[in-house]
Amino acid sequence: MIRHTAEVGSNIMCILFLAINRHPQYPLIIAANRDEFYARPSTAMHYWPDQPQILAGRDDLKGGTWLGVTRQGKFCAVTNFRTGNPESEDALSRGELVRKYLAGKMDDPEYAGYLSENGHRYSPFNLVYGDVRKMQVYCNQDESLARLDDGFHSLSNGYMDQHWPKMSLGVQKLTALVDQHCAINIDELNVIMHDQTRPHEDDLPDTGVGRDVESLISAIFINGADYGTRATSYVLYSASGLEVIEQNYDQAGNITGQQAFNIPNDHG
Repeated sequence: MIRHTAEVGSNIMCILFLAINRHPQYPLIIAANRDEFYARPSTAMHYWPDQPQILAGRDDLKGGTWLGVTRQGKFCAVTNFRTGNPESEDALSRGELVRKYLAGKMDDPEYAGYLSENGHRYSPFNLVYGDVRKMQVYCNQDESLARLDDGFHSLSNGYMDQHWPKMSLGVQKLTALVDQHCAINIDELNVIMHDQTRPHEDDLPDTGVGRDVESLISAIFINGADYGTRATSYVLYSASGLEVIEQNYDQAGNITGQQAFNIPNDHG
């Protein structure tokens, strides 16, 4: 059994892949899995009644989100950064970071300033944010902010593009798919994001959670007793706008729902 928070964190997107300017039809492709305790309540992706420009799932416990977009084409997602140490009870909810960005009250330079000044107030995290023109990643562990170059990228619970087996496997599979330059469909993306391959014990990273837990969470799609992949999100940017799809899963890993949204490119 996984102990809450101290070992894996909570309410946090746990693996994310990006293809930037590698497909002729989709200049930006994002595929992400949200891993979480099954007992933590949340609402599937929807337009928020109180902030209707935000399209995202919602954490019913803290009110933030792990991943979302706006009607203007902005994107943001957060992952926890595993250190193996218990998280401070005084830390702010990381889901608030995504909500703040998508709320649109700060432009990107102002938001970068907020992260620099306040990042230490949150538990360890990575944050990917931007739009089809510019994607950035911020990590509060080394207080780094970097623009993502054209190419394929992966992010889990360490540094961006770190060579963990599941990160490398996902990039390899996404590269093979995107480099075909064919139309991208959900079934093909699901092959990547539903992969439950676990690496050999000798290839596991050491993030301070113990070998048994390390093995459980070493797959792209996690299916544990009390913790696992709760949702998969796909965000595809094209000349016509954004296509956004979310799939939700039960404790057995079965798909229990799917939401699809299209945001036309009428925001300039």
